[in-house]
Amino acid sequence: MRELFRKKHTLWLRFLYGAFALQEGKEYETLLDFARIEFRHLKWLAQKMLAQGLDFDWDRENFGIVHAYSTGVYESLLEALRDVRRAYRSDGLFERMERDEEYMEFRLEAFAALAPKELSAFDKKLHYEGLDGESLRALVEFLFEESYKEYELIVTYFYSALHTDSKELYAIFEDLIYESCYHLKSFALLQARLGILTLPRMVMREVYMFEDLEKFLRDGIEEELAAKEQCRMLSQAVDDEELQRFFAFINYQEDYHIELMRRALESLRSS
Repeated sequence: MRELFRKKHTLWLRFLYGAFALQEGKEYETLLDFARIEFRHLKWLAQKMLAQGLDFDWDRENFGIVHAYSTGVYESLLEALRDVRRAYRSDGLFERMERDEEYMEFRLEAFAALAPKELSAFDKKLHYEGLDGESLRALVEFLFEESYKEYELIVTYFYSALHTDSKELYAIFEDLIYESCYHLKSFALLQARLGILTLPRMVMREVYMFEDLEKFLRDGIEEELAAKEQCRMLSQAVDDEELQRFFAFINYQEDYHIELMRRALESLRSS
């Protein structure tokens, strides 16, 4: 079961970053939808494992995401789907997963039969109209740091949500997961636009398997405050209205993340 969770984790990331590599269009939207379904599979599988007295981790297989053409994305996904389905057993959850993935396979085969599209998400062009020099370097550094941070937060909030008995904490962690998923998507698509789309490094177990939830929340508030400052500085540094407004938008969202984490702290202390 632990190995299956790792394979499903990898499959979720393959769909997610396959979508980011495409950047736009019907195929992009479909792969993003499939990534969301795979994330729900992960939740259900983790719940099943915990009910059986098993824990899960966020270790994952090594895999590449770089492809020159769209067909490479689809073919790698088809191979991963067929591999993971060999590990399913016979019960309601695995039957649901298998039926979902049979449809995913059908759609991917149809996409793979289309004329291939050349991908620019990995060409390292490092060009964004209106940006150069220090502002471009600041943007690139921010995207690498924050993409990893958002991925780390997703897996940590997920793990924490499934290891709490508090309905209030679960709801807060679930909201924070949704927010971090949106931020990860936004930052990854900016990476793809610059030709530097990169998979975040694996999160070590000690990051999310912590014993002191209160300390994690306090540290998280400090991290959100630091992220707000980075967004503010980038908004001022870039000479592009779209990016300025985007980073101001993210900055304001961080305010509510801090509010949610403070509520989580209050809930924890009052329990």
